Amino acid sequence: MHQIRSSLLSLLLLLASSTLAQSTTQTVRGTITDADTRQPLIGATVLLAGSDPLIGATTDLDGRFALSNVPVGRIALQVRMLGYEEQNMANLLVNSAKELVLDLRLQESIVKLDAVEISGKKGRGEVRNDMAVLSARTISVEETSRIAGGINDPARMVTVFPGVAGDPTGNNTIIVRGNSPKGVLWRLEGMEIPNPNHFADDGTTGGPINVLNSDVVDNSDFYTGAFAAEYGNVTSAVFDMKLRDGNDRTREYTLKAGVLGTDLTAEGPLPGVQGGSYLANYRYSTLSLLDQAGIVDYQGVPKYTDAAFKLKLPTAKAGTFSLFGIGGRSSILQEEKGISGDSLFARSDYGSRMGVVGLTHTQLLSANTFLYTTVSLSGNGSGVVFKETDAPGELPLVTREESDMRRTTYRATSTLNTRLNANHKLRTGVIVSHDRFRMLVDSWDREQQATLRELDHDGSATTLQAFSSWKWRWSEQWSLTSGVHFLHYALNGSSSIEPRAALRYQPSTVRAFTLGAGLHSRTESIMTYFAQSTDAEGRTITPNRNLGLTRAMHAVFGYEQMLAEDVQLKAEAYYQYLYAQPVEDAPGSAFWLGNTQEWFTTKPLVSTGTGYNAGVEASIEKFFTRGWHALATASVFESRYRADDGSWYNARFNLGFVGNALVGKEWKVGAATKNKVLTTGVRYSLMGGQWNTPIDLEASRAAGTHKEGSPAMSIKGDPIGKLDVVLAYRVGRAKVSHEFKADVQNALNTQTPVYHYYSSRQDRIEAVNQLAILPVIGYTLRF
Repeated sequence: MHQIRSSLLSLLLLLASSTLAQSTTQTVRGTITDADTRQPLIGATVLLAGSDPLIGATTDLDGRFALSNVPVGRIALQVRMLGYEEQNMANLLVNSAKELVLDLRLQESIVKLDAVEISGKKGRGEVRNDMAVLSARTISVEETSRIAGGINDPARMVTVFPGVAGDPTGNNTIIVRGNSPKGVLWRLEGMEIPNPNHFADDGTTGGPINVLNSDVVDNSDFYTGAFAAEYGNVTSAVFDMKLRDGNDRTREYTLKAGVLGTDLTAEGPLPGVQGGSYLANYRYSTLSLLDQAGIVDYQGVPKYTDAAFKLKLPTAKAGTFSLFGIGGRSSILQEEKGISGDSLFARSDYGSRMGVVGLTHTQLLSANTFLYTTVSLSGNGSGVVFKETDAPGELPLVTREESDMRRTTYRATSTLNTRLNANHKLRTGVIVSHDRFRMLVDSWDREQQATLRELDHDGSATTLQAFSSWKWRWSEQWSLTSGVHFLHYALNGSSSIEPRAALRYQPSTVRAFTLGAGLHSRTESIMTYFAQSTDAEGRTITPNRNLGLTRAMHAVFGYEQMLAEDVQLKAEAYYQYLYAQPVEDAPGSAFWLGNTQEWFTTKPLVSTGTGYNAGVEASIEKFFTRGWHALATASVFESRYRADDGSWYNARFNLGFVGNALVGKEWKVGAATKNKVLTTGVRYSLMGGQWNTPIDLEASRAAGTHKEGSPAMSIKGDPIGKLDVVLAYRVGRAKVSHEFKADVQNALNTQTPVYHYYSSRQDRIEAVNQLAILPVIGYTLRF
């Protein structure tokens, strides 16, 4: 072991010392294709803005370009081609240890000029999917590392956007426009995937740590409403992510060590495959490593590991294939002991896992048509064994709760993209999903003093989706996107036909108006349909087996204004009508499934509830220029629902308001020729409290478990604020770079209660506070 450590230290010193005298420049290269047809664009020019002497390149027969000897640091590129809209790429970070490889797509202009390049420009923050007109934003990997509170996690990064709130208790679960987090859809490489988070149960959409490592993720798109026709089985928000391609010319490595894990990323060209590349990452829990080494010793050490890979396999005539996969496992063993530590009261052993492996294929069928197909196999599951004593200090422990959830899903999707001409574009696709699952849940009922089986089913379910969309750009100012989505759930025969449309009017290059509306629906978690209970005659029943789809209608009006070259104002007003909502089928009940964010219920449900989310949100963003950036967002909204009893209630996630203010700056340290950068950033976020039903303390004491009182959803929590701070120091040399970073969550250690519950062990009402101060410290070596 000593020899290994010595060799590793020598290698690091050699990498650092051998590059001290070398200049810090890098290569920027990539591929430029037509956004609609994926055909390579020959003769497009790429210029490094502000370079003197001018640094530029022209694409070859394969649409490839390369800029050599580009100074490291922040750069901007101008991409132009006759007959296409100009694209400006600002705030690109060139690292001394990694080539910057770009995949650029240009949009054909509807204005035909013979010898003049078109001046239309793609706005910053716009998503790559041009069928999405509003309520959409791109999340760059670089942003997640730069913004305070992002900790390299896209799910945490999006909480700075208007109308989006995070989970104050620490998970990366998100609340969008008052909707339950259960309505969020995760996609990878154009395919729906299970919740990609550690320590996550089926039916949830968040967790404390994302399985996807930021070093393998490409820029992602995030949508908050009025979704394009291709997005189905969703009512709240869409995360549409891609894995980046590995470097197809040079081998590169990234080593990270920090609080969230220790990981290694490797990438490079595939031998014998022209243009082929590989990308692989593996991460292991740092706390688990320290625990195994005996350095830390405390109860409840979270253990997790994850991996991801992508192989790009282009062919001469059969198109381009990509084989990809992600996966993760996590577990935690917790024990509850007395103050002296000699009395064991309870033990909980929890574990979860998820994984996806898939194959994508892009085939150019003609000069104006291409087909994109993906097939995948995914699996996810979780299990827990909870034991406790019958009385304090008495042994043995008795099993009180046990669960085993397993699901395997086969998916296939194929999308045909056709450009009829510069004004008209069609996109049509089909998605088929087939689930195989096994679910078993036993829970202890304190009132009956008996173990009840709440879930026990082994079966399958098939979901069929189809969509078609059409984009019509009838002038430089006006464009219309329309389409329809079809969803059929074979488990209970539920179907939905969902028309959607969005209009964009851009009277000038600095101002635009948008208007969109559409119908949306989704299935609930499989657990909900097969949750079982006992009827009056003692028979086991599944009351929610035929529960219908949960539905919503979205309408959004938006306004965009460039206040300056690098300052943008965006505002949206929205109304979401919720209908066919699952509520409890019981007299006087105020229960609504939309107030939950995890697990399932055994209550009998019917699709008779209604509700709405209505609000206004705005943001002013100063893009990263001249070494600094800033963003201020504000959202005011109301979320209410009507239960089966006919009464209206506040929704749990009717926060009322959400706001963020952040600023960040990069400082060059030392001489201008030195590649040393200090990054600083602060973010303050404030959100309204969640609504809850008061706890009936006496009834809870009598039953020995949590019992709610009345009136339902009548207590609003206190506003929750937190300050996040990020500090990073990056040193670059030729072929190697080092970065030390600290991202401190809740730097003021604010401890506002988020919700309350009845503790039978303490015989009192306890509070669950927001996550305490958490410094996320890490080191990154790239070479």
